[in-house]
Amino acid sequence: MQSATGSVKIPSLKDVGKTKEAMLEEEDPYIKGDAKNDYTPDQLLKCWSDYAARMKADGKKNLLTIFTINPPKLLGANSYEVLVENKVQENLFRDERPSLLNYLRTTLKNFDIEINARIDEVAVVKRPYTASEKFQHMAAKNPALAELKAKFNLDFD
Repeated sequence: MQSATGSVKIPSLKDVGKTKEAMLEEEDPYIKGDAKNDYTPDQLLKCWSDYAARMKADGKKNLLTIFTINPPKLLGANSYEVLVENKVQENLFRDERPSLLNYLRTTLKNFDIEINARIDEVAVVKRPYTASEKFQHMAAKNPALAELKAKFNLDFD
């Protein structure tokens, strides 16, 4: 089980004159490179699986779920998208993204690779629970029920 404690960076008075961009450049977690070697989708999926194996070995089960359920989908040249189920998984992926991209970029020797997460919008099915909701649901399927209710002056208990 992971601890809930984390490090919080408290701004220093020395940083007052620096712009936000300059501060971000100092903390850039990405490895830089010029290599743009070609790779096949199978090679990317192999690296993806290898990275998932590292997540399993490190005991990061939540991340492992993201890596095993949805493989990355190609959007454009070197641009991929991973579907996640909710905001929590999106945040986990965002936190792991620098390490993942560094691994993929150095292993495949292509520093143009980009992978982003998107929450998979699933239509929420609203189930009828109350008597009136059940009636409305059934009447939508069979309009004659509404006529019978009105004709016989029926009501719910």
